[in-house]
Amino acid sequence: MVRRHGPILRTACAASLTFFAFAALGYDDLTLPPSPLLALWFLAGMVYTNLFEYWVHRFPMHRGLPLLRNVRRNHIEHHRVFHGRNFRTKDPEDLPHISGRFWIFPVLFAGHYALLAPFLAVDAALAFLFASLLHYLAFEITHWLTHLEDNAVDRVLSRIPLVSSIRAYQIEHHRIHHQTPIAAFNFNPPYLGDALVRLPTRSFGEPGRSPEGEGRRSSPRPVRDPAPVLARRRLPARPVVLYGTALVLGVVSLGIAAIAHTRAHPGPLPRAKS
Repeated sequence: MVRRHGPILRTACAASLTFFAFAALGYDDLTLPPSPLLALWFLAGMVYTNLFEYWVHRFPMHRGLPLLRNVRRNHIEHHRVFHGRNFRTKDPEDLPHISGRFWIFPVLFAGHYALLAPFLAVDAALAFLFASLLHYLAFEITHWLTHLEDNAVDRVLSRIPLVSSIRAYQIEHHRIHHQTPIAAFNFNPPYLGDALVRLPTRSFGEPGRSPEGEGRRSSPRPVRDPAPVLARRRLPARPVVLYGTALVLGVVSLGIAAIAHTRAHPGPLPRAKS
């Protein structure tokens, strides 16, 4: 079992160890217990990482950027393997193509920490980056399970009300991306990038288009699933609870931050009587 899930275990462990290593470096400067103001930084980290996920997936992974060509090649291979009826599989040879390389998060984390540390207190920077860590782990683990056919975790989640519908939507949302790779770039709810940038959908199997979904003319290439792919598929309405929860968390976090700021600056102290 450990060997089978080795790629995702390496990726998740490398990400977690990176965060705790940087947290240990700034341990002496941490304020304990945490201030309620940190909830706002945590929420900001969640929102930022969801948008960052969209940008990385749409541009470096699909369009390609200088010095990041290898990232695009690995992602195109991921699309080639997990296509059509092979979107979910148990084939051990396919599993290494699911998760990202274990070094990606440590590199991105170090860069973001270097940018945030000079401007934010250690508490705020780590709250922001802890949200990024949780978002990344949720992405990698659920993405792994999305392509792993008949896994025990999804069987359990399918029995939990509300969670089952959110998980089913996540799988279907990603399935649409593999069929139409110019849309549905977000993987984690609440799909902020996809909500802000709505792109038209096209068939993955549209004649004359490359599997990368970039619209370049190319010769037809065989795919594993010979069945026709629908040119347009519409997802069910997004669960309102996702956006409602995000809105409530935002309002609560802003309220907590305002109260904490007021208490931290109560005004000038009265002068002592002589």
